[in-house]
Amino acid sequence: MMTHTLSNLIKTEYLKSIIFPLVVIESMLLMAYFWSNSFVNDVTKNALIVETKANIKEISQHSANVINSEFISIANVTSLFQKEHENFFSNYDPSQVKLTDSFYTQMADGVILNKPRDKNSCSLFFSNAEQNSPNRMAKAIASEKLDYFYNAALKTNSNIAQLYFNSYDSMNRLCPFMTDASAQYDHNINIPIFNFYFEADLAHNPEKKVVWTDAYLDPAGLGWMISAIAPVYKGDFLEGVVGVDVTIDKLIHTILSIKLPYVSMALMVDKKGNILAMNGDLEHVLGIKELKEHEYKEPVAQTITKPKDFNLLENTTNALAMHLANSIKLNLPLTEYNSEQSNFLVTQNTIQETGWKLILLLNKESLLASTVALKNKIDFIGYIAIGFMALFYLLFLAIIIKRSRNFSKLILTPLHNLVDATKDLKSTMTIRKLEHSHISEIDTLLDNFTSMSQELQELYESLDNKIRAGILENMETQKVMIYQSRLAQMGEMISMIAHQWRQPLGSISTVTAGIKLKQKLKKFDLETLDGRNAQIEYLNTAVDKIENYIHFLTTTIDDFRNFFKPDQEQVETTMKEIVDHALKIIGKSLEVHNITVLRRDESLRPFLTYSTQMTQVLINIIKNAQDALLEHKVEHGHLSIHSYETNQTFILEIEDNAGGIPEEIIDKIFDPYFSTKTDKNGTGLGLYMSKTIIEEHCRGILKAINTENGVKFVITIRGDSRAD
Repeated sequence: MMTHTLSNLIKTEYLKSIIFPLVVIESMLLMAYFWSNSFVNDVTKNALIVETKANIKEISQHSANVINSEFISIANVTSLFQKEHENFFSNYDPSQVKLTDSFYTQMADGVILNKPRDKNSCSLFFSNAEQNSPNRMAKAIASEKLDYFYNAALKTNSNIAQLYFNSYDSMNRLCPFMTDASAQYDHNINIPIFNFYFEADLAHNPEKKVVWTDAYLDPAGLGWMISAIAPVYKGDFLEGVVGVDVTIDKLIHTILSIKLPYVSMALMVDKKGNILAMNGDLEHVLGIKELKEHEYKEPVAQTITKPKDFNLLENTTNALAMHLANSIKLNLPLTEYNSEQSNFLVTQNTIQETGWKLILLLNKESLLASTVALKNKIDFIGYIAIGFMALFYLLFLAIIIKRSRNFSKLILTPLHNLVDATKDLKSTMTIRKLEHSHISEIDTLLDNFTSMSQELQELYESLDNKIRAGILENMETQKVMIYQSRLAQMGEMISMIAHQWRQPLGSISTVTAGIKLKQKLKKFDLETLDGRNAQIEYLNTAVDKIENYIHFLTTTIDDFRNFFKPDQEQVETTMKEIVDHALKIIGKSLEVHNITVLRRDESLRPFLTYSTQMTQVLINIIKNAQDALLEHKVEHGHLSIHSYETNQTFILEIEDNAGGIPEEIIDKIFDPYFSTKTDKNGTGLGLYMSKTIIEEHCRGILKAINTENGVKFVITIRGDSRAD
């Protein structure tokens, strides 16, 4: 087998265990960084879209309700307007009207006009379309009494552009006053043919309620508008129609100017699919230009509605228009529109007062813009980290090769000396002088080991002198036997110490290597507070680990030292604590030999006894079981340790699966100096002293019985009386 120097091994292992894992970990971290950034970005996008869908539906519904309230308000004004005119005509008597009024003039072609009487006057234009209609001048003059109501109604709602009354014989009273009525109106205009009149007649409005017109071009010169209209009847005769106008420009600026999150647009569609009004941002998306104003080159003689392009249901060229038309047909409250040019969340809600649709379009790019920008920034940071990592590891590789040899000598030399010292202590009970390493944690370990070695040596010499003296009688003889038994176990104890120390010593080596490496590589930016805090946190964690390992080693030393000290007094303990203490000492030896321990701790109540002596008994029984399992080469060796109570009795059972003890000698195993291991340096004192401790010191019973799989030792202690 090829051999290697320790320095080369450490250098090779440094590269394998530090450089390669670090590169792999850093690469995985960067991959996780980019993946998590992408994943979080996708999750954030999806969550934002889901949340926005819920919010935009609420906003859309709320906006529809607000607009509906505005229309209801205007409809209420129209309804009052209707009732006021019905009252007027119910009391109107043309014979009571004075026909001479300087503010009213009939032109040569039969058109009747008025001049403003005061600032609250409304304009009157009586077309000559029905010149033979009776009492035309009387009706024109008498209707002026309604002007106060016109002005009051105008002030009730800022969205109202104008109010008017149109009679069956083409009289128009309109407020506010229009100074150029004669030029604006066609003199023979036949008002009943316009939609703002006939849509309220009996054929179109049998319920005689307030109805809303489609968008139309206002003959009075205010451009494109919609109107709330209502019929005015005198009995069953339709005297005319009242109307309240809202211009498209007003509709867009005051009603459709909804404060929405992100980039959003709104449009309103009537029952026939015609766009009544829309935000300017929608013009280029839908490919049509909103009609808000109109240049009047000549008077309007008939109803002019919006062009065919404004009907979504008939649009077959614009993808968004067709998507909106489909949403309207299927009455879908929320849809998504995605194309190469634009992506929208689309909501629609019905304006209950008019039956029209309020459609909101939220631009998804604006919704996700901040998320996308954040992802790009984080990705850029990741690319910088990749470049920095590549440069760092080139420098790191050169430094680590140079420092590995010195580092291995500094750290491992005192640890190797310590291992050699344990071997000397085990084989010859001699103490090797250990030089300090100038590493405080390792020096503490060396001092503790030296102290333990000296105490063991002194104890060994003391026991040897007492055995040679032969002066102990009766109880002294038993004590000598106990010391002889412990002396026989001393070599085994040292082996157990080696088993116990192997792992923590390796761990200390790893932690100190990590500290040295991070310091040499300047892993922490000491120029920043975060870097210094990170270094302090790391060093505190590393020192805590080393202190824990040293505490474990020190505790192990104390455990073995206490094991060899005879009890001076009884202590309160439990069966579980006794088992824990024993396994803490011998457990590693069992683990090394692949012997499984099966525990059932059912006795947890404390009692008074010689705890250390009982621990010695338990260790002796377990060690005998281990030897039997190894001697018989049991493939799956195990020990079963079961503690329980019956009344005031505490019972501990230890059973192995080593095949048991021959029946002809099972009664002799507790005799002094009887051993089945004489060819293996067995003293024959272990079980004898165990029985003596249990039955004479602890006032209990120790017995052994063969079972189906092996032998079971049963320790019974009375808990109702103190041991001697």
